[in-house]
Amino acid sequence: RVAVEFDGPSHFTKMTKPIPGEKVIAPRALGHTVLKYRLLKKQGWTIVRIPFYEFDGIPFWASMERQRYLQRKLKTHANIRFSGIDVSEYSPPTPNRKSRFD
Repeated sequence: RVAVEFDGPSHFTKMTKPIPGEKVIAPRALGHTVLKYRLLKKQGWTIVRIPFYEFDGIPFWASMERQRYLQRKLKTHANIRFSGIDVSEYSPPTPNRKSRFD
């Protein structure tokens, strides 16, 4: 069983502007979010977390990049099985076609 959650800003501490020359620290998850993930994990769920500050960093018009990001997140979990098909791979066009609608 896999749970995929898109965590919005209400799940994290407030992001602060980075100070020049210092390392940028990602916001920490709040207590209610940590508790929820702990409870789900105890019940045998695998949780894939998609934080808003990572996902929103990908432009909305870059749908393939968003899809690849989600695929990378899902493949980080060892107990998730995939078919051998990766939809993000490029496939060359068919030689007989004159347009993309043929």
